[in-house]
Amino acid sequence: MPRLVTPEISRKGEDRDATRAYSDVVILDPHEPAALNNRGVALERQGRYEEALAAFSAAILCDNDDIYAWNNRAVILARLDRPQEAVLACRQALAIDRSCIFAWVTYGMVLGRLGKYQEAEHVLAVAEDLDPQARALYPGNSTMTRA
Repeated sequence: MPRLVTPEISRKGEDRDATRAYSDVVILDPHEPAALNNRGVALERQGRYEEALAAFSAAILCDNDDIYAWNNRAVILARLDRPQEAVLACRQALAIDRSCIFAWVTYGMVLGRLGKYQEAEHVLAVAEDLDPQARALYPGNSTMTRA
């Protein structure tokens, strides 16, 4: 089950340690999407968005069906003010798993940033149909770690 990580909760020292740990794992197995994804989450938590984007992209290259990496790529693209690309990443995540609440919420957030408010409301309603607490995920641009 995905674990939600919100960037607003700061644990910078832990994030640097996590980045080093995941980097070590990636050196041992450079094709391990979970380690690449989790490294991206740690980088995102440090505000290193371009590096996080590269890690999520590498995870996708290793496993094109990695919903975590696709959703996280969308979150980072939105943070980098690249919402059109974020929309495409959200759509890819939802093509993989239409029941992923995180992907629906990210998609709604991105559509809202694009000023597509009615479409965003519809998308967030889908997320709420899947989980009534889904809207609580919206306030923070959230990335997901893999177990």
